[in-house]
Amino acid sequence: MRSVNRKGKEEGVGGLVRRPTLWDVALFVALFVLVFTIPGIIRGEKGDGTTLEVRTQTGVATFSLLEDGVHTLSGPLGEAKLTVRGGKARLENSPCPLKIGEAMGPVSKPGDVILCIPNRISIRVTGKVAVDAVSR
Repeated sequence: MRSVNRKGKEEGVGGLVRRPTLWDVALFVALFVLVFTIPGIIRGEKGDGTTLEVRTQTGVATFSLLEDGVHTLSGPLGEAKLTVRGGKARLENSPCPLKIGEAMGPVSKPGDVILCIPNRISIRVTGKVAVDAVSR
């Protein structure tokens, strides 16, 4: 079904479909650029792989992988322990029902991640991630 707008021009189905304006195209291009460039900028890693970035519901904290210790992390389900020993970090005593964060094992290399989604805790080793494959 075609309809006619106020200017006397025909429009698409029921007047719901219209031709994109210059602003529509500009918005699409801006969103496209943001979606594909911001993650790359954010991932522009700093660090040498000896720092842990820990995110909880209360904020972001950093710990050194070079210093052994036990840190208590709070989440909506309760407290979990982050143990750093010998350059490796492991999540222990998590209150999550499936204990997937504990089962992920220790992390020590840049890009390694431990996630405890139900308790909203993420632990990541910062630093440049080594490329595991290149395609030409």
